Amino acid sequence: MKSFKNYISFLTLLTAMVSFMSCEDNNNQEGEDVFAGCCSEEPVFGPNVDNLDQSQGEIIVYNLFTPNNDAYNDRFGIENIQLYENHIVSIYNIDDELIFESTDYGSSSDESFPTEPQGEFGVEGVPDGTYKYKIIVENEQVYMKSGTFCLFGNFSALDEQNFSDCTPSSQFDPTLTGN
Repeated sequence: MKSFKNYISFLTLLTAMVSFMSCEDNNNQEGEDVFAGCCSEEPVFGPNVDNLDQSQGEIIVYNLFTPNNDAYNDRFGIENIQLYENHIVSIYNIDDELIFESTDYGSSSDESFPTEPQGEFGVEGVPDGTYKYKIIVENEQVYMKSGTFCLFGNFSALDEQNFSDCTPSSQFDPTLTGN
């Protein structure tokens, strides 16, 4: 009888261990890196086209922003886009769903991504991760640029991230550099 109880106890412990290990594996599958490829220079909506006279100013896209309302890289930055009147900026989530669009990018907070309220830990309703953009000036034969960028507001997970390939505007958020 004692042997049977030991056998049952062993089976219970073994079942618990297997269940725990299988839950851990499922968490790893669900916890894929939402920042994979976020600072890639590769176009995502066909080849980039630049037949635009950029003598007014070169259009520069910054592919890292940290929307934590501290005045450092709080919005998706596109330098000099406002110099080209006939433009459209489109932002997509990782599933290619359009989540933002503007024909007057950067002129106000409503015309800059994200438009949602920012807090200490990012943007309400807009999760951290990789997003896609497409910029068109005049039409796709004159100027079209697409790519990916990182939205990073959860600084508690900072040790797990490497943004060395990213180009933020002006400078990295002091929280990212530890300053």
